[in-house]
Amino acid sequence: MHTDFSDGRDTVEAMVQACRGLGYKYIAITDHSPHSAASRNLSAGSIARQAEEIARLREQYPDITILHGCEVDILPDGRLDFPDRILERLDIVLASLHARAGQSGEHLLRRYSAAMKHPLVTLITHPTNRLVPHKPGYDLDYDALFQMAVETRTIVEIDGSPAHLDLDGALSRRAIAAGAMLAVNSDCHRAELLEMQMQLGVTTARRGWVERRHVVNTRPLDEVRAAVAAKRKG
Repeated sequence: MHTDFSDGRDTVEAMVQACRGLGYKYIAITDHSPHSAASRNLSAGSIARQAEEIARLREQYPDITILHGCEVDILPDGRLDFPDRILERLDIVLASLHARAGQSGEHLLRRYSAAMKHPLVTLITHPTNRLVPHKPGYDLDYDALFQMAVETRTIVEIDGSPAHLDLDGALSRRAIAAGAMLAVNSDCHRAELLEMQMQLGVTTARRGWVERRHVVNTRPLDEVRAAVAAKRKG
């Protein structure tokens, strides 16, 4: 989810309080990195300030675990737009394609591949980057993408934002058939929409016959941390 450190409306604390109200045991704060086209983005300075705020909130709200993460952009050459010295301090790292940069589907797949091979990248977000109803999404070999995810132990997202709903049901079905692990996320930018967007994500997953066993964030926190650690160890 996103906060007012990037293009979210609400503070980290407001998002934490909303999640506590919904009975969540853990959440991930994952604001946008410098090259995102969002209205605001994290910088090296602001991500450090956000870490300090999250540390304070962890003490204030011990009944919920707050994971500090970031949604980093995959640049046109396949690099990530925060250096490893910043990413390695985070609990979780999401990687996104937000700009096609005039590249072919084959080139976009190579960018995804480079990101998934990075040991600090936990999860690939909204893989088609479609925008409902105006933008259909990237023309990729998604079966190859899912196979890369399996080989690199990278989680693939089902995004509950009404503008994405990505992966859709058909692609979610292909992802689990390939053996990929999924996460169902809210991609929420406003606290009062959190419950609705998580439900949209769950409904989208069910359209692809996705079950609890396919979804990493149905699991206890120690299993989520173990999945992140296993990818980082290589």
